[in-house]
Amino acid sequence: MPDTCARRIIRTGRGGGGQLRRDAFNSPASSALPLAAALLILTLICSPAAAQTRTVTVSTSYKSLLSTPEQTGMLDLLVKEAFKRIGLEAEVVFNPTGRSLEDVNEGLFDVEINRIKGMEKEYPNLVMVPEHNMVMRFVAFSKEDLPIDGWDSLRGLRIGVVKGWRILEENTRGFPDVTLVPTETELFNMLDRDRIDVALYDELTGYEQISLRRFKGMRHLEPPLAGREMHLYLHARIRDLVEPLSEALGSMKEDGTYDRIVRQATSHLVIDSGGKDWPQGFGR
Repeated sequence: MPDTCARRIIRTGRGGGGQLRRDAFNSPASSALPLAAALLILTLICSPAAAQTRTVTVSTSYKSLLSTPEQTGMLDLLVKEAFKRIGLEAEVVFNPTGRSLEDVNEGLFDVEINRIKGMEKEYPNLVMVPEHNMVMRFVAFSKEDLPIDGWDSLRGLRIGVVKGWRILEENTRGFPDVTLVPTETELFNMLDRDRIDVALYDELTGYEQISLRRFKGMRHLEPPLAGREMHLYLHARIRDLVEPLSEALGSMKEDGTYDRIVRQATSHLVIDSGGKDWPQGFGR
């Protein structure tokens, strides 16, 4: 009998004061019923079916496409499927970008949904899942055809960045005109109102914002500033799930589930530059 299950049964046999209810065991005839009930509860608690109902909380800072309030975004579906394959349920919960990593590191959530490599250096309680969720292309969105070639070519421009996007913050640190905003909504509003020259963001979710808000004349500039594999991070208390989750994500890519979910979530998007549809399988 697993020790944790045994402790649960012991607690069910205690009265309100925390002491064993001895009156239930006073006679041989009466002792059989509590024992049978305890065995039944033990069977229910410790059965494989009960173990599969364990739920992990996943922190997300995305509000559309990748994660939605209905938990039907691309990453929501990918992460839920990966956890399902290892016998667990995943509940995706919105958390502002600036707090998401801190809250997972402090153990308020179990999982961070999508970050670049190396976050464990700053957040020691985080453990990265090796198999990546997707590949993000970080680009500059603009209303003008500005010539760019790498981060340094942005130095003389008015730049907008969502606070908490570390790769964007770190590569524009020290630039003379960088505005940090709390969400992508403010970022693209600033670009629409010509308060910034470029909005730095992920290409995929950037076009989702443009589509949702029906902005006109915005496009991403080529070449991309960077491309990064993005990963799940787990709190150290569930580090035993790292390898099973990595294997589950890998199997989803092999059997076609990954591409099916990506197509389902992104089929409506059209890239403004040249009007080209988003390529299938981009996240791999």
